[in-house]
Amino acid sequence: MHGPQEVTQAVSMSAPTASGRRGARPRRLDALDGLRTIAVLLVVAFHVSLPGLSGGYLGVDVFFVLSGFLITSLLLREVNEHGRIDLGRFWTRRLLRLMPASLLVITSVMLWGLFVAEPYRRPSLGADALWSLLYVGNWRFISSSGYFADDGTSSPLLHVWSLAVEEQFYLVWPLLLTLVAAVVLRTRAHIIDASTGTARPLDSSERFEAHARRRRRMASATLILALALAALSVFLLSWWFEPTSPDRAYMGTDSKIFEPLLGAAAAALMIRPRWRAQVGRHAQLLMVAGLAGVVAGVVFLGGPHPFYFSGGALLFSICTVVLVMATTLADRRHGLSLFLGSTPMAYLGRISYGIYLWHWPLAVWIVDGHGFSPRRAALAVALTIALAALSYHLVETPIRTGRLARVRPLRVVPIGASALAVCLGVCATLGGTPLAAVVPASAAANRGDASTVVLVGDSVIRRLMPAISPAGERRGLTVLGAARGGCPALGVVALDGQGTPIAEGRCGRVVPSEQERVVKESNPGLVIWWSRYELADRLGPNGARLRAGSPAFWAAQRADLATAIARLTANGAHLVFVETDRVGTGLASRCTPTSCDPFLLRLRDENELREKWNRILRENAAANPRVSVITMDDVYCRDEENPCDDRLPVSQGDQRPAPDGSGVARPDGSHFSQAAMPAVAEALLERALASQPH
Repeated sequence: MHGPQEVTQAVSMSAPTASGRRGARPRRLDALDGLRTIAVLLVVAFHVSLPGLSGGYLGVDVFFVLSGFLITSLLLREVNEHGRIDLGRFWTRRLLRLMPASLLVITSVMLWGLFVAEPYRRPSLGADALWSLLYVGNWRFISSSGYFADDGTSSPLLHVWSLAVEEQFYLVWPLLLTLVAAVVLRTRAHIIDASTGTARPLDSSERFEAHARRRRRMASATLILALALAALSVFLLSWWFEPTSPDRAYMGTDSKIFEPLLGAAAAALMIRPRWRAQVGRHAQLLMVAGLAGVVAGVVFLGGPHPFYFSGGALLFSICTVVLVMATTLADRRHGLSLFLGSTPMAYLGRISYGIYLWHWPLAVWIVDGHGFSPRRAALAVALTIALAALSYHLVETPIRTGRLARVRPLRVVPIGASALAVCLGVCATLGGTPLAAVVPASAAANRGDASTVVLVGDSVIRRLMPAISPAGERRGLTVLGAARGGCPALGVVALDGQGTPIAEGRCGRVVPSEQERVVKESNPGLVIWWSRYELADRLGPNGARLRAGSPAFWAAQRADLATAIARLTANGAHLVFVETDRVGTGLASRCTPTSCDPFLLRLRDENELREKWNRILRENAAANPRVSVITMDDVYCRDEENPCDDRLPVSQGDQRPAPDGSGVARPDGSHFSQAAMPAVAEALLERALASQPH
């Protein structure tokens, strides 16, 4: 994502000099650093919820294209000069460039998790840190978090998914180019003299011409390979896209790798003198055109827009490729090059890696859950730049340019392994990983104690966790979480209105195992269940679609409910069901006059389904002393209608709704506002505790 410094300098070395000799080392391309600045500022603006910049996530796409271009330029230069790629040296330099700052941020986040974070955050944070350290975090977050949909418990390491994609590219792409070089660079050291029929060595001009042919073949082979793989990746981006859950398509390595591959193709094109001459001749115009495309993408692809996954990302990346190629050759004294290469833009670009690493944890800690706040956003940005500058000057640069940069690859391994071992130990202490079986997890505080409470359900209770956790602490309770947004607590595959599995069907795989893990690790005395997705259509045991309300649907629900009860009470916990509550009138804000999700309509209009499911919950409570049922509607509903006319809970004042909706307990009809959360959390714990047998 953030190409190493020597790569930025190597771009203009991609083509040989006229004499074929190695040219003098070029000056730094400050304008490319300016592009980094634009990219990272877009991402920061997106993550602090700056109004009008919902397309800021595209800054990551700019980084990917730029990274593929710079890295491939470096690799092709090495092949042209030495005839091979020193893979050990390449990977060592990448680790020395990327790992120290990343390790510093991940360690800081883990220390926050150990000493500051609420207990319910710690197990998931341990898993996030473990997979981030191993640079496979994107696959972890695909199944555990939502990049575009906030469920109220955003991981401070969520942004590291992009570094994982980049590192996976760094691992595989040089290997492929090494194989390509082994095939296309085979040459003869001798030639058969036509007049004598005997072999003779190549003279200097013949050697130069042979070298030029090899260079052209290498560039052509790289171009073909990059474009072929990019085409496959673009297809997979569209293939994996689901409107209700775009994360698999957006964060998957296979469906995202086309962006660095397009950058790699551009680097191969820039090897060709004619291509370089054409780009150089029109550089300023191409820069303006490329930047206009980038701006248009940020304006029109926000959200993300579904078109992003069916061609928009490709068009945006092509515009970025044009901008990057032109920037490398444009006159630095004029136009956009002068602006991008200015001192402030160039400096921020040099520390952009640190800015990217630090901005998201700070945004989670300072801004998250408060919407856009100018003061909070400004504080987060100021701290981000300060920490990034310190990291660049005190950690990244000394390591990259100091003694470690000259150490043999095998000598770096023990140092990296020792640091990694320490971090893995902290991950194990946080819990939530396979390592927790070796090191007891502090997240599972009060293990075997009745004062441990586990929450299961969907996004409603998950977003309430920040209020439930302190309410529990005041009662001497440790609150842990096994809730997952968009998933039924039942642990089955729910379907949307079109019959497509919600969250790509992972609810049926992840929810039961997550519940079982948390219950086994923490041995809670109380489990609280609050979920609405039991009213959605679902897959049956044989994979058939079961429509809500049908006899087969209710039979499957009863059977899976019995399994879930056994799973959650296996260690002796008491299970408290919150009856599925009525939705609020704010649900209308999630629909348009012509379109509304069928599941939302069901929650609003088919009250008999909710009532029957609640009767089933009460029947299980009557038959099982380890199960009880409570209701919550009366805390925030002031009428008997469905949907209910929400008000803030009584303890917050029984006022009428304010014109801006701030007086409504559930602005979207489902999830509680910041003002309502404390009173709802207090009432939930009070009623759940009172429902237990004494």
